[in-house]
Amino acid sequence: MMNQVAFILCLTTLIICSVSCLFSCAILICVIHHLCHNRLQQEDRIIFIHCINIYSLVLAYIGIIASFNIQTVLGNLYEYDFNSSWPWCIFAGYITPILIGCIYWAFVNQAFFRLCRVVYPSIRWLQLYQLYIILPFIELVFSCILMSLILFLHSVVYLPTDYYCFVPFTNVYSMLWLAFNGYGNQIGVLSFIYIRITIFLRRQTNTQTLIVRQRQERDFLIIRRILIIVGVLISLGIPAIVFLVTAFITHEEHPLTGIGASGAIYGLSLFSIVERLNAMKTNVDHHRFIFMQLILFVVFPMTIIISLATILRMNVGHAAHFGGALVGFLFGI
Repeated sequence: MMNQVAFILCLTTLIICSVSCLFSCAILICVIHHLCHNRLQQEDRIIFIHCINIYSLVLAYIGIIASFNIQTVLGNLYEYDFNSSWPWCIFAGYITPILIGCIYWAFVNQAFFRLCRVVYPSIRWLQLYQLYIILPFIELVFSCILMSLILFLHSVVYLPTDYYCFVPFTNVYSMLWLAFNGYGNQIGVLSFIYIRITIFLRRQTNTQTLIVRQRQERDFLIIRRILIIVGVLISLGIPAIVFLVTAFITHEEHPLTGIGASGAIYGLSLFSIVERLNAMKTNVDHHRFIFMQLILFVVFPMTIIISLATILRMNVGHAAHFGGALVGFLFGI
């Protein structure tokens, strides 16, 4: 049974998740309404499709975190054994890393759209918004196939101290598989896109019109920002990898292991979308805006979470879920 502090944090996380879901639903409805009831240009329509993809994934991710915390709270209060609901328990632990991977694929979709605009402007079907409606579903199926290995290996197990199912952090090989397929493939594709556009821009002649050059430079800048965000995500995951290796050696989980994988994943994903939406409506200092969002959505919550986890010696799952919920709540407000 968890201690009183961990129980209070789980209950707080549940409340934060509920509020975050309400905010996400409201924003998602507004974006869909704006997309359906306004005559938008092709580029703006695709941008809103990316936003809908991101918010839908985040909403599903927050919902699963909320269900985990509901199980933890009920298990602590009434000693419920949720292992009896085996199919749903295993499915929730299986779908969580898939949703995280799909959020990274959403980054790839944005970069791919910019690649097509810069390098392949004559191939019109690559710039159709219908393509970017289909892509997320293809990526979801692809991620499900890759992540199915943890089902065949029975890596998703019921955690009796947390009252939900997930891959134990001490299962290093399965965790590395999740990490590689959760964001490793996406990072490789993003790097290829960046290199391809860089080579293309350096080789092209100066015969391009000013408007075309400005559009290409803007697309290249957006891809560079995406890579910076992904780079920050990788740096946040480095401590988790260190703690994971330590857990493999000592067979003891450190309470900070799950924070890098959960606390900032979708917070960083979302502030890039917010920056793009605001840029469509107002002329602001982009670098100052990004810096403020980085402080609000990443540095501030991560500092609070790491301090709590270190001082209170929280369970790894409780710390990670509390971090994820806090980032989502800060984004919502």
